[in-house]
Amino acid sequence: MALRPQSQIGSTVPGADSEASEFHRFRPAIIATLVLVDLVALIASAALATYLRFSTLGVRLGIERLPQGASYYDAMWAFVALGVVALWREGLYDLERITWGAGEFSRIARAVALAALGFVLTSFWLKLPGLSRAWLLLTTAVSFAGVSAGRLMVRTALRAARRRGRVVRRTLIVGSNPEAAEIARILRAKPEHGLAPVGCLATSHAEYLPLSFCDEGVPLVGEAGDLREVVQDLKIDSVIIATTAFDHDIVSRMIAELRGTGVTIQLSSGLFDILTSRVLVKEVAGIPLITVRSVSFSRHNAFVKRVFDLVMATAIVLVGTPVWLLVSLAIKLDSPGPVLYRQLRVGRGGRPFQMFKFRSMYVDADRRLAELRQMNEADGPLFKMKHDPRVTRVGKWLRRYSIDEFPQLLNVLKGEMSLVGPRPPLPHEVEAYGDREWQRMQVLPGMTGLWQVSGRSHLSFDEMIRLDLFYIENWSVAFDVALLVRTLPAVLAAHGAW
Repeated sequence: MALRPQSQIGSTVPGADSEASEFHRFRPAIIATLVLVDLVALIASAALATYLRFSTLGVRLGIERLPQGASYYDAMWAFVALGVVALWREGLYDLERITWGAGEFSRIARAVALAALGFVLTSFWLKLPGLSRAWLLLTTAVSFAGVSAGRLMVRTALRAARRRGRVVRRTLIVGSNPEAAEIARILRAKPEHGLAPVGCLATSHAEYLPLSFCDEGVPLVGEAGDLREVVQDLKIDSVIIATTAFDHDIVSRMIAELRGTGVTIQLSSGLFDILTSRVLVKEVAGIPLITVRSVSFSRHNAFVKRVFDLVMATAIVLVGTPVWLLVSLAIKLDSPGPVLYRQLRVGRGGRPFQMFKFRSMYVDADRRLAELRQMNEADGPLFKMKHDPRVTRVGKWLRRYSIDEFPQLLNVLKGEMSLVGPRPPLPHEVEAYGDREWQRMQVLPGMTGLWQVSGRSHLSFDEMIRLDLFYIENWSVAFDVALLVRTLPAVLAAHGAW
């Protein structure tokens, strides 16, 4: 396929005629903001820890003196300096290496721990006995929380700007096969990640690659043979190469062509269903190999998950009992009928069970379902209506904040559900399952899961299945904990709730 004329390329892609992309213009400001936020967080955290330990925040933050005349005020600044160096050492000021989210939190934890270790070694080297271990531990813990909170605010602001099309990397996708199309679709659906596909390049292997385009919303701007010219003409920041669309020598040649252009080169592995925490790239006999760690469904891990479910569910039930009573009273006053609603769902291995929920609909809701089928707003076997007339006034509030789901803790205690897992399907939904969909029945269904924190009612049936299978393929106790932590802000913000 011939490359479009240069004038046509520049006119079909917004921003192509600008001297530099917005991301490159704002890149120094983003890094400076991260450094400033970290400094403020470390200083505030160290000051708070000093106050908590010594009950003072006067002109000198620490009253007790070290042997050589230094105070805890000076020690605080030393910790702050070591903290910034440790954060830099962990690559947290390199925008190419930053992984927002759980990966970033683990690196922050390593950085503050490294700063604490450096502080201890420095105190031994300077022969400063009597340093308060409680102060150091408290400073380390509060610093982790402070830096994490500061970066969360930066990330939130940056994501909001990216959703408006600001401060994004102009991204070129190289390839015109199903992998490239999936990359383009995902990036367009999630602009908050900062990679905005502005075009794709066609491969010359049309004889066995069925697509002559990348994605309906991404223009075809040329062929892979014109990679360097297109990158320069369109002011590209990032290039993603769909490796399944090309032979190895072609990929190597494209990487060599982009040398010196300053763009970020990313190779798609095609492993859409694998968490990066399970992927390890290492060299064996000069061959770079991608190792995918196996997922363990051992009895030990299953036991740990079950114990975790029992402890957490019991604690939530005990703490939430007053709220349960108030919700029950509100349901009774709002409409006649029982407080709890029992619905037949299908659990692990296809075993049916009665799932509990706070009643959010009128008692004749099941009977009225047939007359509303033609108004279904979901695809696949699911039924969803944004303004379902069967939902009560209290029910709308319960659903908005997922409070109607809390009685499922009883199912967790009975062993029919887990705190985290795939969404429990209805029997008629399971009847429409194929082999792919049936894989989600390998584990206990959950009260929350990856689907809950990724859009809830806004997800299509295929997207929900993909997220459930992703969870199963990458299951771990740590993954469960991370999803529980992410559930609370998703529920409070009512993201995707109908």
